[in-house]
Parts: sequence; structure tokens; C-alpha cells
Amino acid sequence: MLRRRVTAGAIGAAAVLGLALGACATDNTPEAYDTLTEQNFLEGCTNYYFDNTDDSLSRTDNTVEPDVTAPDQSTCECMYRVFAGPNGIPINSDAAPEGYTGPNFTDLNSDLKDDPQAWDSLPAELRDRVDACGEGGSSTSSTTSPPSTTGGDGTTTTTAGG
Repeated sequence: MLRRRVTAGAIGAAAVLGLALGACATDNTPEAYDTLTEQNFLEGCTNYYFDNTDDSLSRTDNTVEPDVTAPDQSTCECMYRVFAGPNGIPINSDAAPEGYTGPNFTDLNSDLKDDPQAWDSLPAELRDRVDACGEGGSSTSSTTSPPSTTGGDGTTTTTAGG
């Protein structure tokens, strides 16, 4: 069980690294969780490119990097909901609620590029919810999930709100 949790945490860390540079302001800092942020996250997490048509995402058959084993789309969508959902983490320091002391999504993404241990800076409850995604569990707590849309290729994509 511990090995699964470590693996799920590593998957979550890799998924956060998938933010890349999209959904960003001029200084490359995302200002909100939106479809472009979700697209970049899913592309980095699943290793597949996504088409974004009218704020609806659909996975293509084109991989970002050859010969990479990545989590499935539903696992990555679950992890994104953990971060972007109402009990997730703020997208950047400007979006942090008063009194919030944990990392924000943008800084965590940056920190993970140099230090995989930055994952430990997330509150344990969030790490547990990401781990549950990797184990096929649900990421939701007592909140409702964002609506889902079906892409042109039949994949279901969650449109996350902030």
C-alpha cells in the first residue's frame, strides 16, 4: 500500500510538472484555472496532445514524447480536479485566500522542476486525494465535481472551475 501511495504521489508530481507555459500571463504566471491550464496539465500528465475547440478538450492520438508511460486520462482529470477544485490550491500567490500557508499551483510546478521533495509541501489531505486518483479512487470530498464534457473522440473531459 505504501508503494502505491509513493507511486501515486510521484504521478501527481509529474502531473503538476505538466503545467508548462500555457494559460499564462506575459510573465508566464497562470492567472486562473481555465481550459488552457487544464489542457496543459492533461498533456503533461497523459503524454497526449489535446485539441481545444470552443473550450472543449478532446484527446488526440499524438503523444508529447515517444515511449513514455503515463497515467490514463481519468486519473489525470481526477488529479486536476484536486488542484483546481474548491478545496484545492490557489493557482498563484495573488489568488491565495487570507491565511493560506500552503504552496500555490504555479510555485509548486516551478519548485518540482528542481526538487521532487517539493511535493511534500502540499497539505497531507491534498496528497491523499491525489493518491486516491492514482489508485482508481475519487478525488472529491464533500464538494461537487465540475461538469464534464464529451470531446469529439468520445473522451470525457472535466471543465474545472476555480
